[in-house]
Amino acid sequence: MTLLDTIKNTFVPIHREGYPFIAAFGAATLFLGYFSSILFWLGLILTGWCIYFYRDPERVTPVDDRLVVSPADGVVSAVGLT
Repeated sequence: MTLLDTIKNTFVPIHREGYPFIAAFGAATLFLGYFSSILFWLGLILTGWCIYFYRDPERVTPVDDRLVVSPADGVVSAVGLT
């Protein structure tokens, strides 16, 4: 196993539509960092948040006719007519 395989298996994949936003956050971080180290660290935290927001982990959906599965990472709390 190579180092690249280890990195790919360790980190959660990023959704491809998030890359422009991550790049914009990264560029803004570098721009702000040119003026102030405090703004650099703030931008770095926000860039990390952006990366976390656009992560796309593998999901395993249980298959059973008696189950109701939420379309997101949540819990179905009620099913009924409104």
